[in-house]
Amino acid sequence: MGGTNIRGVLVDPSGQVAGSDACRRPADPVDMVDAIVGLVERLETSVGSVVAAVGVGCAGTVDHQGVVHTSPNIPTLIEFPLAAELASRLRRRAVVENDATTATWAEMQTGAGRGLTDVAFVALGTGIGMGLVLGGELQRGANGFAGEAGHMVVDAAGPECVCGRHGCWEIYASGRALGRLTRQAAREGRVPAIVASVGDIDSIESEHVSGLVAEGHPEALAVLDELGWWAGLGLTNLVNVLDVSAAIIGGGLSQMGEPLLSAIQRGFVGHQHDIGHRPAVSIELATHGPGAGALGAALLARHDP
Repeated sequence: MGGTNIRGVLVDPSGQVAGSDACRRPADPVDMVDAIVGLVERLETSVGSVVAAVGVGCAGTVDHQGVVHTSPNIPTLIEFPLAAELASRLRRRAVVENDATTATWAEMQTGAGRGLTDVAFVALGTGIGMGLVLGGELQRGANGFAGEAGHMVVDAAGPECVCGRHGCWEIYASGRALGRLTRQAAREGRVPAIVASVGDIDSIESEHVSGLVAEGHPEALAVLDELGWWAGLGLTNLVNVLDVSAAIIGGGLSQMGEPLLSAIQRGFVGHQHDIGHRPAVSIELATHGPGAGALGAALLARHDP
């Protein structure tokens, strides 16, 4: 469940996706419950059977009971017992987790993290989310809030974040950041061709830049390198604290593929202080793309580790 849409997947006992559906996300929390119930019912009708359990991945701070305390992209969702409401309406098991946590589980079970034991999954979307596996165990923290790496401060003198603090990592390395960095470069006269193609500096968004990256546009690649530097800085901090063996990059930005991965890898290596004195950290793109959150939610609902 994201800022704009609710995406659902039906997963069979073997872990394969047997159906999918989506709808616009309503603004009111009660209407959100109605929308999820309707989506589940449509998926059940499509295969002619009843699902055993329902999982939801939702951006924000979600506790162990499936209460969404806050959600930056869904401002009306405050202290809302989403899991309990769904279980009551659907009369079956309902699990609600942070969307980066559910995406992490999908990648660990059937994606880029399969067979690994110590992994940070970093979702570069509108903001930055993170899921964490240590010693083969999914980490949720004391309250269920673990993984809010996007609000790790990397520049205390930086711009204000949506959370109210300044210089959070997601200001520099998210999808929103890609647009902001490009507009900044435009005002400094560094990307005249991008300005000419869009027509107005203030109208430049990440979608314009990612499209030019796909074409190999040199100005867009230069801005991507800047984002990669910041992404590498944050990843270095995470590796220093957590000692993971791999970082998996997901979220909407990951759809840019190899150019993004290469920029992040260069940024990461540039920030390391102990190259040659510790095993190399693998940085890879997620396997499941934007669908990882929904898939992982279903897998967690079936078997909550």
